[in-house]
Amino acid sequence: MIKKLKKVFPFIILILFITFIYSFFKNNKNDFNFIYNLNIKIILEVIFLCFLYLITESIIFKKITNYFNKDINIFSCFLIICSTYLCNTFIQFSGLGFRAYYLKKIKQINFTDFLLLSLFIILIEVFLFSGIGFLSLIILDILNLEIRISPIITIIIFFIFLSSLTIFFYYDKIYYFLINLIKIQNFKYIKKISYFLEKINKKKLRSFLISFIALFFFQFLILFFIFYLGYSILEKENSILFSIIATISTDLSFLFTFTPYAIGISEAFIFFSSYNFDIKIAEILFLTNFFRLSMFIVYFFLGWINLYFFLKKFDNTK
Repeated sequence: MIKKLKKVFPFIILILFITFIYSFFKNNKNDFNFIYNLNIKIILEVIFLCFLYLITESIIFKKITNYFNKDINIFSCFLIICSTYLCNTFIQFSGLGFRAYYLKKIKQINFTDFLLLSLFIILIEVFLFSGIGFLSLIILDILNLEIRISPIITIIIFFIFLSSLTIFFYYDKIYYFLINLIKIQNFKYIKKISYFLEKINKKKLRSFLISFIALFFFQFLILFFIFYLGYSILEKENSILFSIIATISTDLSFLFTFTPYAIGISEAFIFFSSYNFDIKIAEILFLTNFFRLSMFIVYFFLGWINLYFFLKKFDNTK
């Protein structure tokens, strides 16, 4: 019963959120009048930025396969990433499963190794986004802007940054301390993780992870400009500060998501982290879904096409 509930729970939340959006829009149509400020130029610019974002994701995926001494051309990586996002649109984390399954079947890359390496890369992403965010908030605070970010938000972002930095340098010590503390060394999956940590070269792994910093910095800029462009149609002040907050919130929301494509989660993160801004719920709903829909336009058709040919190829090899 609990397993069945876990499977349907994300969809229940998704249905409730969609129902909320529909009801909210129906009862607050005037709050969405700012949409009339939207023009084709901004739409095309955001779609182009989403395309660039998916390109960076493709490069990240290619680097992962190279780590395992395998190679996939960048166009194929882009198609795989499109399918990944397509899967996540309907079932959260299914995109990660698709990539792992693809690499297992096509490139014979171990499922567990791929997932664990992906977690290390996510660690670098969190480190960079939280680090840039914290530094930006401190600088903007020194500049004495009219709007002040809550100290609690700044402390949380700094804590995330410090935690990711600590894990990066002491991941093995932290891991073995925890499994010894709760005495789960003999569990099947714990053994697999231990084996992965024992066989990797620490120096090589850290050098590999550091090589992602430039890519994630570029991703930060892409997300920042997406929200900056979206925020511009609201015709409000403090666009830079809000765009930084929205960028950090959106990225971190993907790590704590329970619904397909983080629907409802991103909105909640942005809402609570920007409560002292003069911004309405309708505007937050627009900004997050403007980003989602623009991404959707880029990956939808290519994602379906790639899935079709992959499944067809897999059927033929049975």
